Amino acid sequence: MPIYEYEPIDWDCPMCENRVAVIQGINEEALKMCPQCGMEVRRVISKVSIQIKKPSGAGKAAEKGFTTWKKVGQGEYEKVDGPGVDAIIASEQDKKAVAEEKAAPKKIVDLDKP
Repeated sequence: MPIYEYEPIDWDCPMCENRVAVIQGINEEALKMCPQCGMEVRRVISKVSIQIKKPSGAGKAAEKGFTTWKKVGQGEYEKVDGPGVDAIIASEQDKKAVAEEKAAPKKIVDLDKP
């Protein structure tokens, strides 16, 4: 359901901070009175939020030329769909290099020091 914003017609309202948001159905009539303070209000144009849901997944990625892989083990990936290679398997040397990089102390940058 959309969220509509209303503002007072003639006066500034300290109670509503001059705007109130109300969730209403598209077919419902616009409010004439503020639900918080009772002042006369009018609907105003405000920001719009639109959600478009598109199907996604390996099949859609493949249609656009991308390859999708699924992780099957430490450093091993299997192709799900797409034009790429059937599998990616890291060598023991690559696995060791990644493990060493993760174990290395992280660099700390102190922005307060000149």
